[in-house]
Amino acid sequence: MKPVPSRGRTLLFAYLLALLPAGMTPVTVSLEVMSPGEVDSFIAPLFEDETVPRAEYSVTIRELVVSSRYPDGTPTDVRVQLFLPDMPAGDVRGVYLFAPGSTGLIGPCRASREHVAGIRWGLYRAHVLAFAGQGLIGILPDYIGFEDAHQVQPYFHAESEARIIFDSIHHIHKVLEAGGEHFPLGLAPYTRVAGGFSQGGHAVFAAADHNRFFGGEMPLHGVIGYGATTEIPPLFLTFPPLAPMILEAYRTIYGEERFDPRKILRTEWAETLTYDTTRQCVGGIQNYYPGDPALLFRESFLTSLRAGTLDRTHPSIAAIFHENATGLTRHGVPALILQGSDDIVVFPATQKEFVRELRARGNPVDYRLYENTRHDTRQRSFVDVLEWIDRLPGNSAR
Repeated sequence: MKPVPSRGRTLLFAYLLALLPAGMTPVTVSLEVMSPGEVDSFIAPLFEDETVPRAEYSVTIRELVVSSRYPDGTPTDVRVQLFLPDMPAGDVRGVYLFAPGSTGLIGPCRASREHVAGIRWGLYRAHVLAFAGQGLIGILPDYIGFEDAHQVQPYFHAESEARIIFDSIHHIHKVLEAGGEHFPLGLAPYTRVAGGFSQGGHAVFAAADHNRFFGGEMPLHGVIGYGATTEIPPLFLTFPPLAPMILEAYRTIYGEERFDPRKILRTEWAETLTYDTTRQCVGGIQNYYPGDPALLFRESFLTSLRAGTLDRTHPSIAAIFHENATGLTRHGVPALILQGSDDIVVFPATQKEFVRELRARGNPVDYRLYENTRHDTRQRSFVDVLEWIDRLPGNSAR
């Protein structure tokens, strides 16, 4: 394929539709090529307080549409960005899928819109582009729910998060495999790693839990959590403004008979929950809802939450929280957990307990604590992550 001469030019390649195997979702594929210098310029704002990693390769970026489904089985489409380093297929360093942090529940909040709208939720495209510039195939999926105006993202729903990670990997494997000469074996030859920030950490550990069932011929070889939020009750105490989005998602998935937000939220917040969580993205959500849990939650719920007695006082709600805790099966997937000492979303003590429980189940964990670092550890840990991926068992790329 002839490369596009500049970053700013976008072409639509309808002919790529013919390359897709029968039965796959029709897609429109956009293509953009960035030179190493353009990659460096694009990712510089993300690494504003750290050394910017210099790209070694040009990167071709495509946007695909992947078929997935909601928890009730309803089919849906999901946008996925694919980053291909311009290098021989045999020299590719691995595959790096990234699950974004929280952006919101509705279509305008999808991560793939961030760079177009000029919003700064986490500069997720820049993050994956930085890895592609170092020789990894990058994959950046949106979550389920953003392409349907009448639906919301199944936020912090473990199975849905795991499903879109593996749906993206399987789809891209087939697209590349069918695309001809450059990747004749698709993603099969490469070490495949899923990294996730905050909510994305919840997602990648859900993928670890489902690795054998959803992975099939494309299992993950490792997962990376940047300030991973893998359990819901601690998050409600440390960062309450995110709780209403989880409550609205679970109300939608499970129904109010099993999960009634009115038993959790104070009346003034419960009455307008759907409206308030579907009219704004995460920045507005964080500014709108109180940071003090006593101002957001009903006293009876908060007392039980703090005491760890939800199993007794709110059994149906507690069961759903347990169902959507991630990472604590005997999945055996190597994990790298990158925690900031000054994280106000996930406290280091909470993360250390998660690491202890992972190890108690026989799961290999490499835990790194970064001093004087808050929730986002992606920039501080960039070189460490590359080295960890290179050292994964079976990775002979370097």
